[in-house]
Amino acid sequence: MKKTLGLAFLVTSIACSASAQRTRGANPFAPPSASIHYALDREFDLKNLSVDLNVDYAHLTISGYCVNTVAPLRDGLSTIHLMAGTDLKIAAVWVAGKEAKFTHEGRSLAITLPAEVKKGVTVDVKVEYSAINTKAQPFGGIGGWAWIKPTESNPQHVGFWTQGESESNSNWVPTWDYPNDFTTTQTRVTVPADWNVVGNGNLISDQKSPDGKRRTFVWRMTLPHATYLLSLCGGPFDIKTDTWEGVKLMYVVPKGDGWLIDGSFGDTKDMLSFYSKITGVKYAWPKYAQDAMYGFGGGMENVSATTLQETALTEPREGFRRMASLNSHELGHQWFGDFVTCKDWGQIWLNESFATFMQFMYFEHSRGKNGYDEEIESAMREYFNEARQYKRPIMTRMYPNADSMFDSHTYPKGGAVIHTLRRQLGDEAFWAGIKLYLTTNAHTPVESWQLCKAFTDASGVNCEPFFKQWIYSPGHPVLDPQWTWDEAAKKVVVTVKQTQNTSEGTPIYDIPAKVGILVNGKLTRVSFHITGLTNEASFSSDVKPDAVLFDPDHDFLREVPESHWSATELPAILKYAPCCIDRVAAMRSLLAGSPSDETIKMVAEVLAADNELQPAFSNIRPLAALKKPYLRAFLEAQLAHPNFDRRAEAVAALADLPADPGTTQKLRALVTDKDPISVVRNAIHALANWDKKANRDVFEKALKIPSHRDVIKNAAKSALED
Repeated sequence: MKKTLGLAFLVTSIACSASAQRTRGANPFAPPSASIHYALDREFDLKNLSVDLNVDYAHLTISGYCVNTVAPLRDGLSTIHLMAGTDLKIAAVWVAGKEAKFTHEGRSLAITLPAEVKKGVTVDVKVEYSAINTKAQPFGGIGGWAWIKPTESNPQHVGFWTQGESESNSNWVPTWDYPNDFTTTQTRVTVPADWNVVGNGNLISDQKSPDGKRRTFVWRMTLPHATYLLSLCGGPFDIKTDTWEGVKLMYVVPKGDGWLIDGSFGDTKDMLSFYSKITGVKYAWPKYAQDAMYGFGGGMENVSATTLQETALTEPREGFRRMASLNSHELGHQWFGDFVTCKDWGQIWLNESFATFMQFMYFEHSRGKNGYDEEIESAMREYFNEARQYKRPIMTRMYPNADSMFDSHTYPKGGAVIHTLRRQLGDEAFWAGIKLYLTTNAHTPVESWQLCKAFTDASGVNCEPFFKQWIYSPGHPVLDPQWTWDEAAKKVVVTVKQTQNTSEGTPIYDIPAKVGILVNGKLTRVSFHITGLTNEASFSSDVKPDAVLFDPDHDFLREVPESHWSATELPAILKYAPCCIDRVAAMRSLLAGSPSDETIKMVAEVLAADNELQPAFSNIRPLAALKKPYLRAFLEAQLAHPNFDRRAEAVAALADLPADPGTTQKLRALVTDKDPISVVRNAIHALANWDKKANRDVFEKALKIPSHRDVIKNAAKSALED
């Protein structure tokens, strides 16, 4: 599950229903707010869940029945319990074909068993039920069955979707609603004839009623999975199908949004190939559907049928694969969260931290090292923001409720910690551990110790100490690195102090770190093992380094409040640091205050050479904000940069300079249906700022340029206003 469009391109917080209750100074993961939660006791093994529903959209009603095929786990059970939401009206229950007594109180559906039901012998429990006008929300509220209702501007805004995580599928189907039991499933759903329904697994049948007014879809998933991953999405859709290595692919969007499919999902096959290769486990499910739905927030990794928010859909002119963050996260779940699933919600990092990390990995694959490094840095900063409010272990059974676990400790911190383990073990051992973990525990609920064992067995490295300090303990290392030069001894003396508050269980960390010594543009990495509060080591060097970088590759999760770089180090770091995060920090320091023209031109020269699709310097605003006329040539050259954001920022920066005939012509030429939308929008704003009357013809032309959500048309309308 992803509750935002990702760390890469939207600044929105990871939210959950408990977040509103969190206040500064109060830790929601400590008593009295929190209590111990263990996986629920099971009375039976759920073998199969079959659902048959009639959807009456005119009355916002679902009605029908479900059959839970169960095998009791012990003799002598007189009653079994299913979960059934309070909005469900239970009409009748049958056990083995005989009507049975039941009580429905709160979420508990207690069903009386006949005496002949024995341990291990399967029996069908059929429940007839209905629900009217359910009001599910994807996150931050009650999940379950959500109706999509028409709006004035969009009468086609109709349909429904379901949301199961954490324990919400029982709000629309009575069943065992906890992740410690896996089952196969089948859904049979009848809807208006002009609708489609997408469910889990394979489509078994799609038939119209004799009068042609209704249509029934049957979906079947024959591989076992947790019940919270059960999903149905229905409505009038545009659907495009494809195949990948024998797996059917479905791209499902609301009617009329079909033109956005390629821009939104064009990299799905590449993701499938990449994840299958690096994990050593081919995508396991018979199909993969990506369902973009009105009113849904973020994404949900329902097995073989991910649900996504419709507002995330994108066209290529909006930027390079703008939906990749969300899509790669949810697809990563098909391995981590679906193929193997956390046994209880205290272990949810096994799902969400790994899906977040897989998103990082896809950015490294598709955008290069800079893309990966930026994702890691963004994750750490998001976690640090939350850590100022409270700290908790990544894996914990002490929490207020299941939804509270979906926070920035689980998502970005967990992803950064997995990155830390990857760097400590090395790629070969790390991915061998991942493959062993997945193959050993396929289609079963798992706990954290099983992952630790897999890494240990695959690498030969005892990973228990790593899990103890990074997974089972709260907090993170806060480091103060400094260095001095001993001219007489020709040595670099490095001191690193751990300054984190350890009063609430945060450990003093043991970390195999590195130091980078920069001399004449060449970086030499040396080992520096952190073990105590104060750590010191010296390293030989023929000359005084141009700069010294602690953890030059950003190999592990750490907070460094002050880098202590001197002014003389900044140019070398700007040009030669191996991690773009340090290069950007050096640029900001160099341009702070009143930098000299020489410094400004040096920075501009470095940025001009930064021409990757995912550049080291992802924005040029610190330089552009100086509004130096002699930067015009640099900014005009940026109009051809492969990164759309760099182009758009260059246009905005040129708008802050005095109007110039040559620049005006260049910006007028950018108002087309081919150039990036943000570039066109900024060009319109710039031209309007310089001379509305002289550029009126361009604005009138822009009124006819199509763009997602009419961004260009709206910019043109604004420019034409008196």
